[in-house]
Amino acid sequence: MNDFVPSELLDEKTLPPYLSAIPTVAERLGGHSSGWRVREIGDGNVNYVFAVHGPAGRVCVKQAMPYVRVSGESWPLTPRRAYYEYRALVEHGRHVPARLPEVLHHDSRMNLLVTEHLSPHVVLRDGLRRGNRYPHLADHLAQYLVGSLFHTSDLAHAAIDKRPLVALFSGNHEMTQIMEDMIFTEIYHEHGRNRWTSPQLDDTVARLRDDVDLKVAVARLKVRYLTCTEALLHGDLHTGSILVTEDDTRVFDQEFACYGPIGFDVGTLLAHLLIGYFAQDGPTVADPERTDRQTRLLQVVEDVWTGFARGWAAAWEQPRQGDAYPRVLFDDADVLAGERERHLAGIFTDSVGFCGAEIIRRIIGMAHVAELRAIESDDARARCEQRCLRLATHLLKHPHAHRSIRNLTDAARTARLTTS
Repeated sequence: MNDFVPSELLDEKTLPPYLSAIPTVAERLGGHSSGWRVREIGDGNVNYVFAVHGPAGRVCVKQAMPYVRVSGESWPLTPRRAYYEYRALVEHGRHVPARLPEVLHHDSRMNLLVTEHLSPHVVLRDGLRRGNRYPHLADHLAQYLVGSLFHTSDLAHAAIDKRPLVALFSGNHEMTQIMEDMIFTEIYHEHGRNRWTSPQLDDTVARLRDDVDLKVAVARLKVRYLTCTEALLHGDLHTGSILVTEDDTRVFDQEFACYGPIGFDVGTLLAHLLIGYFAQDGPTVADPERTDRQTRLLQVVEDVWTGFARGWAAAWEQPRQGDAYPRVLFDDADVLAGERERHLAGIFTDSVGFCGAEIIRRIIGMAHVAELRAIESDDARARCEQRCLRLATHLLKHPHAHRSIRNLTDAARTARLTTS
């Protein structure tokens, strides 16, 4: 790890002279560095993030240090994660550049990444909490999922090209270890990082940890995550990793990138949309627009999957270079169509399971979400969380029971209305 420790942690004073030595960045900002304005905007737990404004434009700078920012040196973490984020942006950018920020510079010595500063974009999680409407959101997210996942899979990549990338991203093992522990292991036994709304959820957590069928189901998913290298994942695709306007959607924060099961990214995204759906019931004051917001959230869930499946099928039918299902072996389109549907059904089943696992870890693990944290009443928050957990356990234990995306949203509606 010492080979990758930044030689200098930059701040508001030292960042302008550093950036001024990078021609493309200096040109983007314009003017002299003494006139650039720097503001720290990071609201996450891990890195420092700065917005830099110049007379001609603005950029975003992200620097990784050799520990988790929120914990300091008590939690060491490789700053090499900045390199994998950069490489994921490059690889995904080959296929879906319109849904990513533009990469302007990467410095492996400083573990630093410079991208375009997206404005007037807001974090999707915040926009959805405020009830904002994003008419193109589901379509854009489906585009991102197809572009990033199909086109890094064996359906589009020749094995000779894909295997070196799998090997490269296998080096991001410290970040994937976090996911392996926090999603699939820690929350199912006593661990110091776990926390939940107590005492309201104490009995529920105890039942989850005693549920052998649930633990077997999550162990099977962990095996998928550990052994499957279907495509290059974002690795932590939630509504806090997406920036939006009414007309644009961009995905960022790829530092957990790895090759893994396609359903992991899809399921994680759906999980956070569903958490937002349940969290709408948290405020106790009357809200005449609440039902409309919840209806729209479930519609986004349905439209994301429908758009993804449609885009996946279209990409499958296009001429491609992947070694999976080589066209030279198949002259019957109906045979391949049947395989395509079987393949998509498998991705959906995986997505359902990973969706359930992500919901559970966001309620009884370490990393909670703003929608639920913002509910001031512990009792009201716990009611929303109970409904989330009711759905999540059902998804984990019975993923094959959900044959369509409407089955999934119907299960969410049922979990919300069930009082016991």
